[in-house]
Amino acid sequence: MIDACRHEVVGLVIEVGSKVRKYKVGDRVGVGCKVGACHTCENCENNLENYCPKYILTYNSVNYDGTKTYGGYSDHMVANERYVFRIPDNLPLDAAAPLLCAGITTYSPLKYFRLDKPCMKVGVVGLGGLGHVAVKFAKAFGAVVTVISTSPHKKKEVVGQLGANSFLAAMGTLDGIIDTVSAAHALVPLLFLLKSHGKIIMVGAPEKPLELPVFPLIMGRKIIAGSGIGGMKETQEMIDFAGKHNITPEIEVIPMDYVNTAMERLARGDVKYRFVLDVGNTLKTALSFSPRLCFQNIGLEVVWHGHKKNQKMGKAPEEEHPVKAFGWAARDTSGVLSPFNFSRRVTGDEDVRFKILYCGICHSDLHSVKNEWGISTYPLLPGHELVGVVTEVGSKVQKYKVGDRVGVGCMVGACHTCENCENNLENYCPKMILTYNALDYDGTKTYGGYSDHMVANEHYIVRIPDNLPLDAAAPLLCAGITTYSPLRYFGLDKPGMKVGVVGLGGLGHVAVKFAKAFGAVVSIISTSPHKKQEAIEVLGADSFLVSSNPDEMQAAIGTLDGIIDTVSAVHALVPLLFLLKSHGKIIMVGAPDKPLELPVFPLIIGRKTIAGSGIGGMKETQEMIDFAGKHNIVPQIEVIPMDYVNTAMERLAKADVKYRFVLDVGNTLKAP
Repeated sequence: MIDACRHEVVGLVIEVGSKVRKYKVGDRVGVGCKVGACHTCENCENNLENYCPKYILTYNSVNYDGTKTYGGYSDHMVANERYVFRIPDNLPLDAAAPLLCAGITTYSPLKYFRLDKPCMKVGVVGLGGLGHVAVKFAKAFGAVVTVISTSPHKKKEVVGQLGANSFLAAMGTLDGIIDTVSAAHALVPLLFLLKSHGKIIMVGAPEKPLELPVFPLIMGRKIIAGSGIGGMKETQEMIDFAGKHNITPEIEVIPMDYVNTAMERLARGDVKYRFVLDVGNTLKTALSFSPRLCFQNIGLEVVWHGHKKNQKMGKAPEEEHPVKAFGWAARDTSGVLSPFNFSRRVTGDEDVRFKILYCGICHSDLHSVKNEWGISTYPLLPGHELVGVVTEVGSKVQKYKVGDRVGVGCMVGACHTCENCENNLENYCPKMILTYNALDYDGTKTYGGYSDHMVANEHYIVRIPDNLPLDAAAPLLCAGITTYSPLRYFGLDKPGMKVGVVGLGGLGHVAVKFAKAFGAVVSIISTSPHKKQEAIEVLGADSFLVSSNPDEMQAAIGTLDGIIDTVSAVHALVPLLFLLKSHGKIIMVGAPDKPLELPVFPLIIGRKTIAGSGIGGMKETQEMIDFAGKHNIVPQIEVIPMDYVNTAMERLAKADVKYRFVLDVGNTLKAP
């Protein structure tokens, strides 16, 4: 018998039970990471025994009969035929052994996350035992493969021997990344390598949590997921695929008595790329050793659209527009707002100008006026939930006329030529123009809705249904689309889906309303027990979990298909991950100003996902507000006068609002 690891075991059959159908004496076979499962749960019924809550590991586990399991650093193995794999005749047994862990660990996420299509641009982080196999499988699928490594000297081998297409990647070029690194490392550089909607799949398991920056997830609707091995059916499929494409790991075969030295070398990363124990020829005595982890690291400098991380945007040109305007703006990081005179452009041929009657106050406004994200430029006039009545339209405007009820959300421009724009996803356009604190097409600064009027291209104007009151409709242009879009995109909009909503503020209570309108079974997860009655009786949630109550959280483990996480403060992800079913997902829509701790192992063992989601494109935003009109969905608001805005910001910082402030701009904004 030959073995690469205690759960990468291959050899020849010497005996079979009376009911065994698939194997006979002399067959070339192997056993991977599992030797048992319950065979009755949903995962087992779907050939995902690897995610069964009662799976039995090949070693250091308890078998069906209550005895301990022992792995492959031994002379023979016995297992139920369901957990035995046939090794193709053309694969050498020694090199085939690592496929039973390293192979399926990299093959499975490439398939599941749809990175197995020809010409997909796939990154592989780390070039160890897992990484080099990931390169081989990705290339066999027809992917364009980039290796990301801290070892420049490996470049020649990576491209020349393993067949990778490149070594390191440019920003925004990768569809997905297989991250094989088992040491703590930075995620931000990897996130910036992804295209919009790209994904990082963690298959290495760092022993300490990684820092998860939420904002880069949200801005590109990017995903960080975990993936373990595969089920038995998929593992056999993988090894047959390897046989067909002649895929074998690069190995160093060693005798049994070299195992401790091999462990020391492995801890230093001193192996190219996988040790395999020649058990059959060299096992003479019992073993005694203490395995150690192999650590690698990665470090890249972050550059984003030509600016170093945390570098402030350049100052907009000081240009006076022809049309006078008035609002309230912050002048510095104190975030205090005060009256501000400025100007807007004339109404262009494709522009719509409207009088602002109401503007919602978003938590993003609070972050921005205080420069908590490090990108604010002053003076800063916030507001991206603005509604009102059209006062003027350009000569080429087709959809709107004077007197129409309209609104503008978080953006007022994009390139209109990139892949995202062509797919009605202007919100993920790399040249998207935000409604405030950005540079417009002409290079001048954009100002938001805490003001008397707005002008924007008609493409970015949303029609407000007649049955929705304008004041309550305003927050839908941010809070509404921010929660509607991920429910739709991540498939949580189906009747009967079990959806959790974390936080019951401006975003959270709207998420509950949309999820219920889709027919979901909704659980609210909150730190505030006093909100339970209103959550269930007023908002219609089906259940309420107090996150600090261990009994309630324990009872809900493994019950949710997905979670919309609306919290903008630093909080723990582990308790939320345990609430998910296997293959469940947490979608972050709140944007904490500091990274969260990301424990990788809970992602891997349940193939769970943490994703970000921003707003929606213009087509989806109109769809959302029409859906809200049809189902009479409006946020719960507190309408306030303009001169109360600073007090409202203080209250918002303390979560003292139920659930969204809306400025009565039309009646209370007074110009000097």
